[in-house]
Amino acid sequence: MEVLELKPNFYYVGVVDHSLKLFDVAVLTNDGTSYNSYLLKTPEGAILFEGCRREYEEEYFRHIEEIVPLKDIKYLVVTHSEPDHSGSIGKLIDLNPELTILASPACLKNLDAITRKPFKRKVMNPLAPLSFGGYTLEAVSGLMLHWPDVMFTYIKELKVLVSCDAFGAHFASDALLLSKEPDKERYYAALRYYFVSIMGPFAKFVTAACERVKKLDIDMICVGHGPIIDTNVQDQIHRYEELAKEFTPVNDPNFVTIVYASAYGYTREIAHSLETKFQHDGKKAALYEIDALNYGSLKDKILNDIAHSGTLLLGSPTMVGDAVCLFYDLLSHVYTTVGQGKKASAFGDYGWSGEAVKNLSERLSQLHFNVIPGYRQVFKSDKASEEELQKYYETLK
Repeated sequence: MEVLELKPNFYYVGVVDHSLKLFDVAVLTNDGTSYNSYLLKTPEGAILFEGCRREYEEEYFRHIEEIVPLKDIKYLVVTHSEPDHSGSIGKLIDLNPELTILASPACLKNLDAITRKPFKRKVMNPLAPLSFGGYTLEAVSGLMLHWPDVMFTYIKELKVLVSCDAFGAHFASDALLLSKEPDKERYYAALRYYFVSIMGPFAKFVTAACERVKKLDIDMICVGHGPIIDTNVQDQIHRYEELAKEFTPVNDPNFVTIVYASAYGYTREIAHSLETKFQHDGKKAALYEIDALNYGSLKDKILNDIAHSGTLLLGSPTMVGDAVCLFYDLLSHVYTTVGQGKKASAFGDYGWSGEAVKNLSERLSQLHFNVIPGYRQVFKSDKASEEELQKYYETLK
């Protein structure tokens, strides 16, 4: 991909990778991705925005040098220190030890550990814009999008926001510009998947960041991955706000999600009894029985209900000293940002050991749920166990 002048003296110098099929171990990238970097040429020297993945540093450096020699870079602005954006910085420091890195304090700390080299630095401060070469760089907090180190940069004179991962997508586009991307339907599908995979756990922070960004006079968002947003910028911000609204957890005290598995019907009896009790008290109860055949088709709906309910109950018999394995897969998709402030508990039947309730309770606690001591019984219910179940229910109300 060639260098592209986006605005007078402002250039795209990143790398497009059509071959990438997997990102960060678990994120599928069927449409490839790009590692976007930008260069602003000024009379006082160049400002480079973002590094690049280490594997592509030679192509990245070559693109920069089509505009200016590496030694002419005065500042490197790093929005976010994740190695796909910073892996090349160590080599860049070797090639130009005089450049100064501008970033948030958290980002600079991470770069120390990523580069393992001394470098000149300056903290980006939202209250102290940097004037250089006739341009004003304003820092805008992008906290937790999707790391604690994120600091956007607003180039006031160009009406450009450099946002790194926020507003981006894993989507390799030779067009580079969203206005020229021919397959927008595919792009928007990739944008949604990227949001769910990367930004979803931090949806409430997305909402806060969008409020800050909307106050700026912007006509271009220079993202870290995917096409540069050069058209309908406010519509794109609104689209991000709607995604954030969709994925922001809700703590509804009148909504209970009950998920259970049952080998011989005993845990099922407990689950249905609890459902009846909640409904009798006027609460909505979403009840799911999962097994190896139906779990895949139910998982997304269950996760959505967990995100929107105030209480989560998991019911499992004990099998070989543990809960049914499906619950651990389910909980691997429940983020701590979802669990915060919600009640949760575990229940189930057992034969001779009964570890399922304890083990599920520990996992729920790790996910920051407010865990209520669980309930377990030996096989089938009787009058005594029904009385104990009622006592257990009272703790859940």
